[in-house]
Amino acid sequence: MDPFAEAETRYRTLVDERRAGNLQPRAFRLAVRDLAVLDSEGHRWMLGPEDGIWYRREHERWLQADPPRRLVCNACGHHNLGRHSFCVECGTALNR
Repeated sequence: MDPFAEAETRYRTLVDERRAGNLQPRAFRLAVRDLAVLDSEGHRWMLGPEDGIWYRREHERWLQADPPRRLVCNACGHHNLGRHSFCVECGTALNR
């Protein structure tokens, strides 16, 4: 699974736990911080704890941005960059 999609799924679970009263605010913020993703270009990404929006670290600042999405090959499961039309591992056409 795409690391950004995994983080989003885990974030929704954490939000549900917090709303149910099973997670204290500080523990929630720390758990969300642990969902950070490092992309293939070395950019660090985090979900905003209160809004669930993605932010990218850029020159010592967090900027709201859309993360790069990976296309998963149905044939071999390889995660390909969004700009590819064919899987770089097996050559199968990628579904968009």
